[in-house]
Amino acid sequence: MKWQPLSQRMRGLEPDGPYEGVPQHLVSGLVSWLDETLRGGAISMRGDVIRSVAINLRVPLPPFGDDYACLRTLFDYADTGDDAFLDVVDATLKLVGSWSNNHATLRTLLASAASVWTVGEDDESLVRVVSSEMQGVYESAVEVADEPAKELREAWANAFGRNGNPSDAWDHAIKALEDTLIPIVVPKKAKANLGSVIGVLASQQSSGQWQMLLPGHELTHDVAPLVAMLRLVWPNHDRHGGPGAKRAPSEAEARAVVTIVATIIQWSRQGWVVQKR
Repeated sequence: MKWQPLSQRMRGLEPDGPYEGVPQHLVSGLVSWLDETLRGGAISMRGDVIRSVAINLRVPLPPFGDDYACLRTLFDYADTGDDAFLDVVDATLKLVGSWSNNHATLRTLLASAASVWTVGEDDESLVRVVSSEMQGVYESAVEVADEPAKELREAWANAFGRNGNPSDAWDHAIKALEDTLIPIVVPKKAKANLGSVIGVLASQQSSGQWQMLLPGHELTHDVAPLVAMLRLVWPNHDRHGGPGAKRAPSEAEARAVVTIVATIIQWSRQGWVVQKR
């Protein structure tokens, strides 16, 4: 379980992040990681790597500068903006190599700071925790200030932010879908939930009355694929009532559910997801 500050545990503050770029609370940690990784030890300095990073990033170095002057120039370049800073970090990971680039330290640092970036599986590059494509889907889904967007923001923060709760992420994702689909599918049903929506769309008696956005393999706009997606989301096995065993979702599971929900809501923003034939 992720550590949470005492003040947040006591007051129940919301999770924060994920953060784009290089937020101020991450700067010092990244500078320390770069300094340690490029120095290569308390005495020596990896002058060849420093120069290689600079050359690859097209950073002019002092013609007769010593290793320290070149390192200082590289830090000055990183200070020009978030993209430059991340480029220096990414190039350092690659050019130092996984055997001594302190990748585990950097991975932990980025996670603690709730960055959208992490160290890739190759241990030599930065990758997004959330792909730029998925980030775009999410931003499109929440650009309207309504209840689905409010719930999806809560779900996203709990799934991808620091101090998040996977079960809370799942719950808010379900609520976001309910706010989107209940008014369309079961608008008059009292105390309707996502299970009610699935029941109508999956029923042999009523499923044929509905069509979904995508035409499907047979070009019939059958709602079965949408029902399958909704069944991946419903229920949250951690908090659903009934005799079945309860199990807390993992972080990876919660993130998958939230991205499914973001996709469905984004479809609704662009036109429609499901409607009567």
